[in-house]
Amino acid sequence: MTEFISKERIFANATKLTEILLKSENYSDFYERLSNSDIDYNENKTYEVVPSGFIDFNQHLYEDINHMNSISTGLYLEKSFITFNIFIWTSRGEGFVIFKHVLRGGEISKLNSIDDVKEYLFTHLNELERGIVKTYNKDIKESLEDFGAGIEVKRLPLAGILGCMSIENNIQDLR
Repeated sequence: MTEFISKERIFANATKLTEILLKSENYSDFYERLSNSDIDYNENKTYEVVPSGFIDFNQHLYEDINHMNSISTGLYLEKSFITFNIFIWTSRGEGFVIFKHVLRGGEISKLNSIDDVKEYLFTHLNELERGIVKTYNKDIKESLEDFGAGIEVKRLPLAGILGCMSIENNIQDLR
């Protein structure tokens, strides 16, 4: 059960690629539909499939509400793969990918509606939140403060934080 991240805080912005993904059963089906679409696709570019909005936190630590820590997520088409990414953002607006998962064909076939995508994003952000609370071993507010402080100095105990994720962090696969 989450304490901070709720389903209501998860936004999934649909794109033309979202429509193709939701109709697809696997990668070959996705690429067949993509090739028959009017989308100009270049495998060397990254495309937003289902970008999410920002989840802001630690507003109370900064004088200006526009400067706070944030988490964002979404599904992207990257080097011929559909990836799930989690980004963290400093109070200065610098963003970093801390988690990247290449979706498998079985995961693609389960995404049949935008609500399925929102549930997928929520499930894994919920796991991230549990990892933050477990790592810092404090209540959610203090854990997010410590997490934000780590973001600012670019020193995070990611092994502990990401240890609650039920999918693998295969960010190295794309480098």
